[in-house]
Amino acid sequence: MDNEKVFQMNFGKIYDALLNKATKKGRTKAEVDEVICWLTGYGTEDMEKARAAGLCYGDFFRNAPALNPNRTLIKGVVCGVRVEDIEDPLMREIRYLDKLIDELAKGRPMEKILRKQEEPAMWVCPKCGRSFRRKDQDHYCGKAPETIEEYILSQPEETQPYLRQINDAIKASIPEAKEKISWSMPTYWKGRNLIQFAASKRHIGLYPGPEAVEAFAGKLTDYKTSKGTIQLPYSKPLPLELIGEIAAWCEANSQKNV
Repeated sequence: MDNEKVFQMNFGKIYDALLNKATKKGRTKAEVDEVICWLTGYGTEDMEKARAAGLCYGDFFRNAPALNPNRTLIKGVVCGVRVEDIEDPLMREIRYLDKLIDELAKGRPMEKILRKQEEPAMWVCPKCGRSFRRKDQDHYCGKAPETIEEYILSQPEETQPYLRQINDAIKASIPEAKEKISWSMPTYWKGRNLIQFAASKRHIGLYPGPEAVEAFAGKLTDYKTSKGTIQLPYSKPLPLELIGEIAAWCEANSQKNV
């Protein structure tokens, strides 16, 4: 199923399905609620309000009060996918929950399901106080960026020109879209997130959604793609015209499946 279709599903119906999966194996509603609250930061009362309001599954996670920092310790395969390899940030959060409920249904103890904090980091940055396992870990030492320009400036100097070219191509293609930061990534929004991008160590990830990747599959044969994601390696010239075309397609098709 396409990611966007999953995001638009009713949270109440998803909750009922997760609850049914766990209780059929002898687990309790209290345990299911504890797992969801641990992952998302919701209280049980707020979670019930979300169910009653008919909130979509994507917004349930987008509006999560406090995603548990230890969720990144969740590893393994669920729904045929290894959760730690999922590139779409929102889908990764959803699969984290799928994995936890799967473990619950398989009888794993709660103390194992609710991951504990990692071992103390080896090195603490003297400037920002953030902890890392590796000494002198490369990182952005400052507050989280609030604009696309701040995001670009937070990246390594050699990466910034690539990000600016991509940003300019998208902006020129969909000038009426609003610029914002969503899920810590530069985002163009018009009623919903249209297209996002982010820097990685060896490539820039472009996130137009699975339907766009499928629509442009014939023009993306030179690039690695996955559901909703296009990897643009630094070793190749950026396909700026194609990026603009994809952005325009995302805007033109933004109301589908809403």
